[in-house]
Amino acid sequence: MRKVLLVASILNAWCFFAQDDLLNVLNESAPATHQKVFATFKSTRLGNALTIETVKKKHLDFRISHRFNNIYDNTQPNALNASAQNFFGFDAASDIRFSFDYGITDHLTVGIGRSRMNRLIDGSVKWRFLEQTQDFHVPVSMALFASTGYSHDHLSNIYGNVVMDFKKSELHRLNYFTQLIIACKATRWLSIELLPGYLYRNYIVAKTNSSNNAANTNGQFTLGFAGRVKLSKRMSVIGDYFYLAGPYFKNNPQARHPLALGMEMETGGHVFAFFFTNASGLIENNYLVGNSDSWKNGQVKFGFRVSRTFNL
Repeated sequence: MRKVLLVASILNAWCFFAQDDLLNVLNESAPATHQKVFATFKSTRLGNALTIETVKKKHLDFRISHRFNNIYDNTQPNALNASAQNFFGFDAASDIRFSFDYGITDHLTVGIGRSRMNRLIDGSVKWRFLEQTQDFHVPVSMALFASTGYSHDHLSNIYGNVVMDFKKSELHRLNYFTQLIIACKATRWLSIELLPGYLYRNYIVAKTNSSNNAANTNGQFTLGFAGRVKLSKRMSVIGDYFYLAGPYFKNNPQARHPLALGMEMETGGHVFAFFFTNASGLIENNYLVGNSDSWKNGQVKFGFRVSRTFNL
């Protein structure tokens, strides 16, 4: 009887391990599931560019963004002394912004913010409607972003030095921006984006490009490129560039294309971004147009951004 029980026990153990090995083989040979990609980027914004990320449901993202003045400007006489007198841009700010973004769902975020530049109050919505999968069955993530800005600046700043021979309107204070965000987490350490967009301003001061006499227009198509290279679990190199289409922006010294390069660091619930850019503004309605500073001339500004997310 004891021998029968011993043999039965050995057979039972063998069957158990054999079943476990068979399950492992089946799991290895089974096709990969279409799992969603997680954390293509660490934050909702890189240097200048928006990212595919949205705020989680019932979470509130509060952020403070700050951009100083030019570190250097070789178009000025005695440029080094001028930069030192201005403490390399730290004595003045080109723009300061406070913003709140709330996650209605995991894929739908609404936001409101106020920027110093143009005294602009803006409201926005971002909807992520497509998510990349880890097996590239869906190769990219996509989101739609839209914002409306209202400038409460003085009329003299809005209309400039033009002759006021037309009817003023509150609608002249409004501008609108729409962007399609196409993102891909290409590898564990590389994430990239393509950002076609359209900016419309209800009122602009008439200007022309001195190189070809092309006039500025109310509506403007833009195309952005952005990326993040992950150096460690908490630190990354970030960068973005925007190209503005149309003859007005071709070889125009008064309308430069924005470029930003910097670092991003995560510490617990905070995400810090430190970067350098030739753009003065902090959001698309401000930094995409009217930017005359150039990296070639050393007209680069230091900026930083701190965000904190609260679970409501």
